Amino acid sequence: MQRQRIRVALLYRGPQHEGRDDFSSFVPIGLFNVLKSLRSAGYDAGLHNLSATPRTGLAEAIRNTGADAFLISAFFGCHHEAYTLARTIKKQSQRTMVALGGPLSVLGPAILEQVPEIDFLILGEGEEAAVALLDSFFLQKIPLSAVHGALYRTSTGISENPRKLLADIDRCFFLPSEVIPHCHGVQPENFAVLISSRGCPFRCTFCSSTVLWQNRVRHHSVDLLLSYLIDLRAATGAIYFSLRDENFLVNRTHVRKFTAALRQSGLHYLWNAQGSPHLLDDDLARTLAEAGCDQLQMGIEAIPSRLAGMLNKQGSPDQTAKAINILRRQAIRPFGYFIYGMNETETEGAETLNFIQHSGLLDAVASPLVLYPGTGLAQGMDPDCFFSKGEVLFYSPSSARKWKKKYQQALAGLHEREGFRREEVAPGKTPNPVRTVARHFYLLAHGEKLQAEQILLNLTKEQPENPWGFELLARLYSVLGKKGKALTMRKKLSALTGCAGG
Repeated sequence: MQRQRIRVALLYRGPQHEGRDDFSSFVPIGLFNVLKSLRSAGYDAGLHNLSATPRTGLAEAIRNTGADAFLISAFFGCHHEAYTLARTIKKQSQRTMVALGGPLSVLGPAILEQVPEIDFLILGEGEEAAVALLDSFFLQKIPLSAVHGALYRTSTGISENPRKLLADIDRCFFLPSEVIPHCHGVQPENFAVLISSRGCPFRCTFCSSTVLWQNRVRHHSVDLLLSYLIDLRAATGAIYFSLRDENFLVNRTHVRKFTAALRQSGLHYLWNAQGSPHLLDDDLARTLAEAGCDQLQMGIEAIPSRLAGMLNKQGSPDQTAKAINILRRQAIRPFGYFIYGMNETETEGAETLNFIQHSGLLDAVASPLVLYPGTGLAQGMDPDCFFSKGEVLFYSPSSARKWKKKYQQALAGLHEREGFRREEVAPGKTPNPVRTVARHFYLLAHGEKLQAEQILLNLTKEQPENPWGFELLARLYSVLGKKGKALTMRKKLSALTGCAGG
């Protein structure tokens, strides 16, 4: 048998109940890497996002893949959906190979003990391991014992092979145009989410990063990242992207190389990233803004020292407050992630809520503390806990219920407040694309429509290759009921991006 004759279906199905959110239906980026790796090796591989498929339609969707083997990607939250997929596959054919990978695999032997329909686990990075596992299963090219990170049943129990981090994460790098023809149920916006690195040096007790990446940080080459963004524009018409690095700011050299390449590219993307506030300073914020970063998402989590210590968070509230002011000076929207439901006292809860309301944050979300397998907080827990009903395992259900409404009210108040101040969006000494856009929205919010329009008209004249002037004018004219002008702007935008609407 040859690789080309073996059809492999990569499956993902996001949470369907309490774990569901706006982004949980997005396919994890790593699964696209595995798809690229399998196809480069010669396997007839396709990726199927079944997040929007009704449960009653799963059997037909799986049957229609015509696959000889299935690789399921899952994290804790969509774990029950992954188990359902495996059971559905085996009902159709007991002999069909089913493997599971992704962050959920850290549960290891417990999965094979609890879910007999899963034949193999791939622990850690799957790009090379998936090819090796299929080669072993179908072609007998190598023994199972040689497949790094494989976990499987034997006549004497369950065997687990040592994991191995990829020596070169660039080798399995994909471009959107390479994988889109082989993806089903994947929205174009999914590809506007990318990572420039893997791993994080910090050891937050609620995060799975340590067990997944061993606290090593590895970066993609800037040339490849720029190729991705060029291809993303051509393939989907995107003008905005999100960097989902666990901590984009940990390597300033990488940040500077990436932002310099982005500025010089003339692509004029706007984008957001994630990073620790204590790593930020004025110079770095200026670098981000000049390259089009309009929002920095910071894992603040909790303000009281006891709670921050419990989560092993780095930095201090003073550093976070300083970072917020630094970002606002560059017209970068400061965004905060917060955690509640940690059995906090009234005083501790009030301290974080007060920070949310008065720190100058413009955007924030808050979530209850959830236990994930492999994290510091989950050490010593019985693995059976992670197979109970429900998509979420709360650290303290009663505390989560107690604080939920209070955090919702604080966030609602934050969103009702005004955004940037006039002086924060005033033209600066150096070109800053995010300040230009922020100034447009500031004027619009204050009823100064003509001035807001003029900013965009000036932008289209000064930078006719910049899609944002035409995109925002199209939005403005649509709101004002000027359909003809809106259509004209859409056509100009389409000429730049190949996709009307961006």
